[in-house]
Amino acid sequence: MLRVELDRIDGSVALASLRPENVLVHGDKAMIELRLAADQDIEVYFPASGGVIDLAWLTLASDVLSNLAGMDNDVQRSCAEACVREGHHPRNYEGYLAYITLVGPDAAVLDYFGSGVNTQWDDRFIRVGGRWCLAQDAEPGAAADGGV
Repeated sequence: MLRVELDRIDGSVALASLRPENVLVHGDKAMIELRLAADQDIEVYFPASGGVIDLAWLTLASDVLSNLAGMDNDVQRSCAEACVREGHHPRNYEGYLAYITLVGPDAAVLDYFGSGVNTQWDDRFIRVGGRWCLAQDAEPGAAADGGV
C-alpha cells in the first residue's frame, strides 16, 4: 500500500471562530472562512434558507471540525488504496482539503484539490452512530443519525 500522511489537519483550532457573526450569507447560501493553520484557511458552506442562519448548521460544522482529522485520514487511506488498485502514480492522489459543504443534518462533503496533478475530487461523509464515515464505506442499509 502507498504510504500516506495522517493527522495532517486539526479542525478543532477553528472552533472558536465558528460564530454567527463570522458567517457571510448570500441568498440561501452561507459561508464561513476559518483558519486551520498559519498557511491554511478553509471555507465551510451550508444552507441559509431565506437568508437566515440556522444555528444547527454551526453545531454540525463544529462536529465536522472536531472530527476532521479522522475524516481526512479516511480520505487519505481511500486515495492510497485507489492509487494501488488503479496503478496510477502517487502524484494523482496527493491533495489538500479545499472546502467543506454541509449538505444535510448528518452529511458533509469534503472537497479536495490535487497538489501533484491538476485534479479535484470530493468525498461524502455521513454520521452513523455518532461517527463520521465515508458514505461508500457505510454498512449497507445504515441510516444517518437523523439530525444535529
